[in-house]
Formats: sequence, C-alpha cells, structure tokens
Amino acid sequence: MAIFAGTVIYTARPTLFSDLVRGPQCQAASAIAEAVKPFARGQVAAFQPVTPSDVNALPFDGTGEDARTIEALNGRVTLLNLWATWCAPCRAEMPSLAALNAEKESDDFVVIATSIDDRDQNHPENFLAETGAEALDYYREPSLTLFNSLRSAGLAQGMPTTLLLGPDGCVAGVLSGAAPWDGPDAKKLVDAAVSAL
Repeated sequence: MAIFAGTVIYTARPTLFSDLVRGPQCQAASAIAEAVKPFARGQVAAFQPVTPSDVNALPFDGTGEDARTIEALNGRVTLLNLWATWCAPCRAEMPSLAALNAEKESDDFVVIATSIDDRDQNHPENFLAETGAEALDYYREPSLTLFNSLRSAGLAQGMPTTLLLGPDGCVAGVLSGAAPWDGPDAKKLVDAAVSAL
C-alpha cells in the first residue's frame, strides 16, 4: 500500500492553553527523544524528536467534565495520532496504525488514534471500519482543544499529526503528515522508544 506524504492544514478555534509545560517532570520523554534520534529515517524520516513538553492536562477523548486527559495514558509509551474523516492522508495511514498496534501493543506500548471531527459523532466510527482500522479503539476530542493547544506550542501543523509520548505524559517527538506505521522503520523507532526506559 502506498502512503503519500501530506498534511492537511486545519485552522479552528483558538487554543485554551497558551503554553505547554517543559521541565524536569519529562525525564522519561527526554530519554526517549534521545534514543529515537538515530531511527528517524527512511519511511519515518519526517519524525522530529523535540524538547519534551508535559501534555498531561490536555484532553484526548470527550469534552467538558467527562473528558479523559492524556494523564490517563501514563505508564507506557503512547503513539498518539490525531486524525479527521475529511483528511485524505489520514485515510491512507489508519490501516498501518491499526497493524502497528496489533503487533506491538503491550504493557509498555499502545497506539491511540483520536478523531478531531466536531460534527457527526458516528461518522468517525464508520471511517475506522471503512479504512480497515476498526481494531483501533475509538477516541474523539471534538472541542479541538488538543489540536489547537499542540498547534500553539508548535507541535502540530495539520492532519494527521502523530506524537510519541513517554510514560510520563510528555511529548518526545512528532511526525506531521502520514507515515506507514507498520513498516520496518517505524517499528524500529517504536522499539527504540520502548527500550529507552
């Protein structure tokens, strides 16, 4: 399957967070960012290790008082993918994320794919089935708080955006655009992230 590189730029509501926290609480993500640098090549050459930012307070599923924050994902390395049904590169990428999760999910690693669709609640679930990614659990953050906060911090430009999070809830790296996440280069990058701990 051919994956085409591309990012759909999305502009929407202003962020509710003006600055993400950067600091010593991100030691695990710092180790991961350093460990994966040599593996940002080939099909994941666009992956950029970053100075870790604490994103624990940002929602990845739901809205308002019922929102689940990234803190709920703490304890394992997480590949957090932001996608939307209107995003053509997302459609191409979803099956590879599902395949990566099927092969690598463990007590140490998980793929979380979060829809930022803000309209029809069922359309994203149908999209997962249409793209062969129904094995991924369904998460949706329609307020766009997550995307807009990441964008204001320079960690997201458009769709899709994929973040590598440490078990401390801090961003270790980001890839803007689609990638074949079930390919050998991506698997090496994930293995390096998990082995860094």
